[in-house]
Amino acid sequence: MATKTGFQRFAGFRSLPYRSGIIYNFVTDCLYDRYEKYSTIAKLIGNGSKKVFDLPCGTGFLTRFLSSSTTYTGFDLNHRFLKKMHKDWKSGKINLKKLILKQNNIFDYDKYPKEPQDVIVFCDILHHIYDAQTNRHIDLVENAKKHANKIILCEPIAVKPQDVHAYAFIGKTTMFITKFFPEKVIKFLDFFLADNDGINSYHKRSSWQHDEKSLRELYKNLGFNKILKLTDDFIGVWEK
Repeated sequence: MATKTGFQRFAGFRSLPYRSGIIYNFVTDCLYDRYEKYSTIAKLIGNGSKKVFDLPCGTGFLTRFLSSSTTYTGFDLNHRFLKKMHKDWKSGKINLKKLILKQNNIFDYDKYPKEPQDVIVFCDILHHIYDAQTNRHIDLVENAKKHANKIILCEPIAVKPQDVHAYAFIGKTTMFITKFFPEKVIKFLDFFLADNDGINSYHKRSSWQHDEKSLRELYKNLGFNKILKLTDDFIGVWEK
């Protein structure tokens, strides 16, 4: 069973990857090993009839590694990503009996599932909404602790071209070339071709500047004591 709300446009101008789930998946495949990343997260979730809440769910690649008995709920504001997930479920690419997709803001806490969740997953979102002044990222995680027994957090240590260890040849070549570009050009490319999600500004997203030590410290301050490293990504686990 798959349930969904009406998916509609709800954002400003998005870059090309955020206008197509297929293009987004291609770009992310070039930048990192998605299979290692999401299979690792799935193993941390565990087997069985789990209730998994994915914030935001993106194109839903995680679903392909979960047990078919999982009750999966995904929130995202990108209507194209949600439509692709629903299409993938109907075609059998997503082997879940219960898939619940809603076009909700992840900060709309009153719309979270009423039933306690076994696991809440935050993957590649904190570096989009990070704000050291308002602490929105802290509020998001602290609220999640009220709704789940376990939280899995996955974020990159690097977001700038010179710091990214890309996975595929195309990604490596692109990162090598663009690291020589001035900031104005990087910002232009970001707006049209890279990480512009149509919601969070380049200024906000580029403020995510961590080295390995500072990112580990951030995770620990958020209460994540189990931390795993996968190339540029760090996966943290919090449990009640």
